[in-house]
Formats: sequence, structure tokens, C-alpha cells
Amino acid sequence: MALKQEEGWGCAMAVLNDSLKFEVKKHAFFAGFSDDELEEFFAVAQTVVFKARAEIFGQGDAGDSMYILLGGRVKISSFSSAGKETVLTFLGPGDILGEIALLDGGVRTAAAVVLEETRALRVTRGQFIPFIEAHPKIALKIIEVLCERLRRTDLFVEEVATMQSGPRLARALLRLAQSHGRERDGKVLIDLKLSQANLGAHAGLMRENVNRQMKIWEEAGIIETSSGRITILDLPMLELVIEGDE
Repeated sequence: MALKQEEGWGCAMAVLNDSLKFEVKKHAFFAGFSDDELEEFFAVAQTVVFKARAEIFGQGDAGDSMYILLGGRVKISSFSSAGKETVLTFLGPGDILGEIALLDGGVRTAAAVVLEETRALRVTRGQFIPFIEAHPKIALKIIEVLCERLRRTDLFVEEVATMQSGPRLARALLRLAQSHGRERDGKVLIDLKLSQANLGAHAGLMRENVNRQMKIWEEAGIIETSSGRITILDLPMLELVIEGDE
């Protein structure tokens, strides 16, 4: 794991300004925290930095900590016994990762790899469990968040099992637009540098299928790509693709 703890930062409270509070509380995991509870929680966290392409943790690793992202991008993937990668999601500032192993003390259910240099707050299980015991109402919010993630996983499995390649890729792009999109002049830039291999692993498609479909959509004026980033030019048309009108 390519990780370093920043010198001179002290506790995480040094970076817990009003802007960061707002960003973190947008995440469902922290939505139930009061400002006092959030500050109490962050007071025991450590600030860490991961370099691009570093593995934060691997699938099956022992899990004793979770991370709150302050900046950067992280890919969350699971791997089959044959080594096939499925990209479950891409995370950015305000998102959290590693909470499942933190809560149950088990192994990591997925791998986390850094796409660009990322700063995060790390909280260990030994710090987190006493906090939850002191604030039991927050445990209910955590259950809600985990249930919502399970619902999204069920939808993803359904997409892979039932949807054709075009609608499946369109659904993946819209999902990324919702979580990482920036709208301007009726266009939506997916502010995430993606290889076609990563996009295919997120949509459950081979890279060759992604390449072919993206070329068709670019020629049709539905999307454009530049420097690894995708801009959706015609959102209504992409939504029609999902409905099966290719």
C-alpha cells in the first residue's frame, strides 16, 4: 500500500473546515451526524495520502479501517475466481470506503485502487466501534446506507443479466454522470478520467464492445471524448438507448 501520513497535520480536525463539513455531510453515511458528532468522529482520524495507481486495500485483505475521501478518485472493484474484474463504482471527495470490513471485522469484500493522487481520513475499527456504542442512533443510519448499496448491487446484477450491450453501457454512463457529472450549456461532462477497459468493467462489457459502441455514439453526436473524459452531448437520446431504442 503506497500510503504516507502527512507531517504537521495533527488530528483530522485541522482540515475539518465548514466547506469540508458540508461536503462530507452530503454523503448518506454522515447525513445523520450533528456537527458535534462529526467533529468528535473526525478528532480521532488520521490524514493519509495515496499516490496514483496505489492499492489502498485488496479484495480478501484483513480490514481494520475505513477512509473518508477529501480529494482524488478511487476505483472499487471485485474479482471473480478467474480474475475477471467488475468495477462496482468510482468514488470521489466526500465518499467513504472500507466501512463493511470496519463494521463486521471481516475481510475486504472488494479492492480499492487510486486513479489519481488522493487524500483521505483514516479511522480504525478500534476508534469507530466505541463511537457507535456511544451514539446508537447513528447505527440506524449506517444500516440504511448499507441497504441502499445492496439495492444498487441488485440493480447492477439485473442489468448484466438482462440488458443488451448498448442500453447497459448507456446506463453506466448515466450512473457516472449522476455521481461525477458537471452540467454546462446542456452538456454533461463526466469529470473522471476513464480507460475503455475500466468503463467496460463497470458496465459488464468487453473493451472491444465499449470501443465499438462509443464510436457509434460519437458519430451520432450523442457523446464526445477528450483526454480520457466523456461528455454527454444528447442526454435524452442516451436515455432512449436505455429504453431499447438504439
